Amino acid sequence: MADVLFVAPDLAPGGVGRCVAFIVDALPGHGLETGLFLLRRHRQAYAVANSRVAHALAGTPPGWRLRASLPLALWRLLRHLRRDPPAVVCSHGLMCNLLVAAARLLSRQRFASVAFEHNSPAVCYSGSALRRAARWAVRLAYPRHSLVVGVSRGVARDLAAMFPALRRKCRHLYNGVPLDEVRRQGAGAGPAPPPGVLQVVCIGRLDVNKDYATLVEAARLLDDPGIAFTVLGDGPQREALQRQLAARPSRSRVTLAGHADNPFPILARAGLFVSTSLRESFGIALVEALCLGVPVIAADCPHGPAEILAGGRYGVLVPMRDAAALAAAIRRLADDPAERRRLAEEGPARAAAFSLDQHCRNAASLFNPLL
Repeated sequence: MADVLFVAPDLAPGGVGRCVAFIVDALPGHGLETGLFLLRRHRQAYAVANSRVAHALAGTPPGWRLRASLPLALWRLLRHLRRDPPAVVCSHGLMCNLLVAAARLLSRQRFASVAFEHNSPAVCYSGSALRRAARWAVRLAYPRHSLVVGVSRGVARDLAAMFPALRRKCRHLYNGVPLDEVRRQGAGAGPAPPPGVLQVVCIGRLDVNKDYATLVEAARLLDDPGIAFTVLGDGPQREALQRQLAARPSRSRVTLAGHADNPFPILARAGLFVSTSLRESFGIALVEALCLGVPVIAADCPHGPAEILAGGRYGVLVPMRDAAALAAAIRRLADDPAERRRLAEEGPARAAAFSLDQHCRNAASLFNPLL
């Protein structure tokens, strides 16, 4: 019997999938046996060593079909809970948090539940009719959980402000990053930037939330052949960004390098790491850059970057969607090797606060009283 059953949509590349894959395999080293219940499979799923893995649905249904299959997923979750009852069920993401709240109501098995919120509530649960519907669902379902955990202080604070019934249940627990593995992969062979060129690296999916349009505009404003940008990632905004690059040429070259299975050799050789995201509930890539001693510049979006960088002590924060401010920050660090050296030297110690081992210790302290 698992002490903690993790419930997640899948182990797809990205924030939630990575976080769940990391902790499922690492938490047993801290005295808690784990199991994993996934709604669907994924072709590029993170591999886990854990043998207790169950799937609610066959194949990889797209989002709309997955939502339509939730009643079937709930039935299979209830059956799984009956066959292998855990002490705690830990769900990740809105869909799974709602599913586990329903299971807690319907199941004959008694278990504690901990819902992890990876979204920024103030952004994701207000505005459109669909977001307001999600807010209504959260208000209805989340109080049924034993605890509700935000992946940053800001997320937990938003939850408590938006849903007063959750105030006594809200906690925060930063995501954990396997820093030793990041360093190991970063030591591999990677292309060195040309002599005399400051290489700026960005990592993330090419979508609207990552706001690479601001990065491209900052490159145009810099117009410096001594500063070059490499964006690692792919996604639906590629063609729009290529059109923007063609329309706004700059001597600061921007390369859309596509997805990299192992981005860390390129990141480790960078002079700067830049994040232009409009929301980052946590920000795993920032921690990875700090771990490798790469100075960080990040848009001050809700909520992770300011917390990871301690308000600007361990990196530079700039306003969101402000290409001029981003260009000025890059120029300032490009012209100040002493400051880049300070940030590079202090980064690894700051990253240690978000290590996977620290995350597991904090998670064990959260789960143990519920067993």
